[in-house]
Amino acid sequence: MRTRRSRVQIPPGVLNFFALFIFVTGKGGTGKSLLSVVLANSLSRRGKTILYFPSAFPSPLYEFVSKNVVLYPIDYEKEAKEYVKIKLKFFLFWFPFVRSSIFRVFSKVIPGFYELILLGKMWYDWYNNAADFYVFDGLPIGQIVSLFRVPKAGVESGIGGPVKDDMMKMVDFTYKINLIITTLPEILPYEETREFVEILKNEGLKPRAICLNKFYTRKLSDYERKWVEMILIEGKLKKKERKQLSQLLDFENFLYENSQKFLRVYSELGFDVFTLDFSIRGIDHDFVRKQEEKILQSSIFSHLS
Repeated sequence: MRTRRSRVQIPPGVLNFFALFIFVTGKGGTGKSLLSVVLANSLSRRGKTILYFPSAFPSPLYEFVSKNVVLYPIDYEKEAKEYVKIKLKFFLFWFPFVRSSIFRVFSKVIPGFYELILLGKMWYDWYNNAADFYVFDGLPIGQIVSLFRVPKAGVESGIGGPVKDDMMKMVDFTYKINLIITTLPEILPYEETREFVEILKNEGLKPRAICLNKFYTRKLSDYERKWVEMILIEGKLKKKERKQLSQLLDFENFLYENSQKFLRVYSELGFDVFTLDFSIRGIDHDFVRKQEEKILQSSIFSHLS
């Protein structure tokens, strides 16, 4: 086994990327993959970075992953066979079994097998210093809780031998993970995030930070808004033009005020909150680069800039 790297001293209040994994979770559509790509790209400037994802759920946003990031799809059947190969003596004796359809069926009926292999692969890489930084484009909120419960359940089941030893290390690993929740400036995602935080507390866990996606910052300066308001009052506009301009101004005011309101609300949950921008034009390479620069300005990421 390779010698473990000495851990770098990290200022309080920031993420200890040098020792821990980052798991990104949240409800579908809240920006998990976007944040994972932005984080992985940012971290890759400082060292070797692996971005993991379940092989069955590749995201189209992976086209924006930096060439310096190792994109790793986790295939649970492949990883299970690799684990058997590492742990079992006389592997040649077991080889016909792990290649058979019986093994595939056997693995699917074991409760928590998929989650165990998923978590186990990432723990094993971290434990053996496969990279400097690790990001997992994670499962939805409900499944991530199950993922954390599996190794503990395995230890409590009475299993013995080297597998138990690994599971105990995996239990410890779950408490070292930097869990980041992605969410939106909307009431339903807020309620779901608050509920998830309570579930984590009951498990003895807590998120490290909350990422508020689609956060709107004003595109018009105060001077520009006053100019638009003056045009609406005094300008020689047609009725249709006046209506459209008024709607655009109302739309911007709503997006801005709503984003500010939810930034305050999420901050009241007691965790660090950082944001990703709302993009009217969609996501492209330029947008991703701007988010990378923005994220490094957040207090918990500032030591990476």
